[in-house]
Amino acid sequence: MKRVLFFLLVALTGTMAKAQRADTSIVLRLPADQPTVARLKTRLVELAMENPQIKALDIKKQITKYDENRAKAGWLDMIVASGNLNEFTIKGSGTTNNNTLYPRYNFGINVPLGHLISIPNEVKTAKANGKVFEQQKEGEKLALKSAVLRAYEDYATNKQLYELQLPLLEDAYNHYKQTEQKFSKGDQNTAVEGLNDAYRIYNAEMVRKVNLERDVKQSKIVLEAIIGTTMEEVLLHL
Repeated sequence: MKRVLFFLLVALTGTMAKAQRADTSIVLRLPADQPTVARLKTRLVELAMENPQIKALDIKKQITKYDENRAKAGWLDMIVASGNLNEFTIKGSGTTNNNTLYPRYNFGINVPLGHLISIPNEVKTAKANGKVFEQQKEGEKLALKSAVLRAYEDYATNKQLYELQLPLLEDAYNHYKQTEQKFSKGDQNTAVEGLNDAYRIYNAEMVRKVNLERDVKQSKIVLEAIIGTTMEEVLLHL
């Protein structure tokens, strides 16, 4: 029974050790010096400002400018031009007689009283909508700046926790392997319980490592969704 348990533990730990060595490549090397970190954060904020939400607000603001111009054009609808069309106004005949219609041309301004109120209000509404979208844009920019900086701090923290976990996992693994070797050589002081305890410690550290690895990946996904590119690309051109 002891030998069966021993071989099962060897198989399981061998598989986990391979996974441990393979998965360390998920961690990027982030800058540690403060000037470079500050430059990285500035670049992340710049990328966040290219978010489609910001561009959509720019388009909406431009639409309000078109609305304002269209409202102003309402004043031109009040200007009317008319004329008497006959053989004299068309041909420009030099002869005169009593049948000539005067005045030949008429210009005037038609002023519906309601337009004196509606047109200025439409212009003011369009301008006000433009200011609303501008304020909304500023609010979105502040929110995105806060979001991208929080996302970076989450990613950097999770990455650091992951890196701090690796030596603990390595120690637990080495302790288990040493216990395993002593057990395989028939060391009377190494009982099955001791081997099981060493394995449980190592397994607990592996669980923490897997959870931290997941946190690193998820926080990286959140950050990259905000900046619209990968962290690898950002760090490459920093």
